[in-house]
Amino acid sequence: MYRSSYRKRPALPAPCCSARLLVRLAPEDIAMFRFLLEAYDNLASFTVLERRTALLKVFFSPHQENAVRQALTDMGHTVALHVQDWPFPSPV
Repeated sequence: MYRSSYRKRPALPAPCCSARLLVRLAPEDIAMFRFLLEAYDNLASFTVLERRTALLKVFFSPHQENAVRQALTDMGHTVALHVQDWPFPSPV
């Protein structure tokens, strides 16, 4: 049933590309990182760039950057991780 008190947010323009961050953590913590990230309802996804050193690329909508950074900060209380800005320019 549709709730009449639900306020629809104004639609944001579709981004041309994903925003990205680098995350470093211990290799044995990748599974826990995946579990914790999934708990944030598809806020972001990641791929492993270097398995042995556990270098991850986290990608997400640019509109959600503050929420992703906050989620990573919260996750840092459970899993030791280091977040870095993506060092490469976005394709235009």
